[in-house]
Amino acid sequence: MGQYRPMFNISLEHTYFSNGRLPGVQLVPTGESARLMANTNMVTRKRDDGITVFFDHEQLDTLRLYAADEDDPLQLNFECEVESQTFRNYTADAEFSETRTLYFDSANTDPQTIGTKYLHSEEFVSPADLAELFAGSFTLRETHSSVLPFSANRALLFDAEQTARNPRGKIPLDPADLQQSRNLTRGMLSAAAPASRRPPSLGLISIRVSSEELEQITQGDLNTYNDYHIRFKARETHWKYFILGDVNREGVFVKDAKDEIEFDYLGEEEVANGRKAKVFLSRQAIPLRDRAKPKFQLLVPRHNRLKVLVKRLAVASANRINKVKLDDRELFVSEIYVNF
Repeated sequence: MGQYRPMFNISLEHTYFSNGRLPGVQLVPTGESARLMANTNMVTRKRDDGITVFFDHEQLDTLRLYAADEDDPLQLNFECEVESQTFRNYTADAEFSETRTLYFDSANTDPQTIGTKYLHSEEFVSPADLAELFAGSFTLRETHSSVLPFSANRALLFDAEQTARNPRGKIPLDPADLQQSRNLTRGMLSAAAPASRRPPSLGLISIRVSSEELEQITQGDLNTYNDYHIRFKARETHWKYFILGDVNREGVFVKDAKDEIEFDYLGEEEVANGRKAKVFLSRQAIPLRDRAKPKFQLLVPRHNRLKVLVKRLAVASANRINKVKLDDRELFVSEIYVNF
């Protein structure tokens, strides 16, 4: 067994979590990539937020042949899942759907440099990182400019702008050519079980190591490798407090201890069992956090002073988010019930 060195690393980040890392990530190589890894003696070290791929220095000549081969390149493709059932709740909306998936390609980064790189063009993951899943013979439209065979049973469709921005590996399409569509279906999707056509909960990732990158990695020290990152932004919601019970008093109001967030009184609403609740809605949207920092208090005027009824109100949860329309605006709202 030779000396193992890191080839590249993939880490997932998320501003929802206090440590900045997205936990419960599973990066699974496609069948083709798993075979490539076995043939070249690569090994992986899985972490809660990603994966590191190592190569065997004794296999360097074989790796160089792959890296120089345009038809069968040194590229590893991963399907990425996240364990959290509420991931899409606390993640800023990237227009997740059953027909599109997030796709991250190392070709979008600078191949001349080795080090920390983000696999998306904007500061955070955005709708610009979405690609359409090829689902059948008659899904091609004029907007489809190219198709990318990601694995034996997955293919991705791209529009003209996406194709021009990164044409590598993409096959030009003619939407009017129905025979081409049928051939693609037979060649890439006919053997797929229905479950395999479901988009992964987080997305697809392609990492390609060029000849130039491979030489830089092997000639540098053990810290010379590409450290790829994907950063998600937490969803922001307006917090809506329902004040019930003994604290539902005349003149009661919600106040931010730091005076950064303001709340509007929306009047009273009828809730379960016919009870009335005073309702307050934050003017500003507030980022969701696993350990929320805001300190909101429930106060009431008393004898020309303010009395604290609740020193620290409960914070928003990723489990209860509604989309509402208010003054011709669509807002994401976190409902919080206060009952003392």
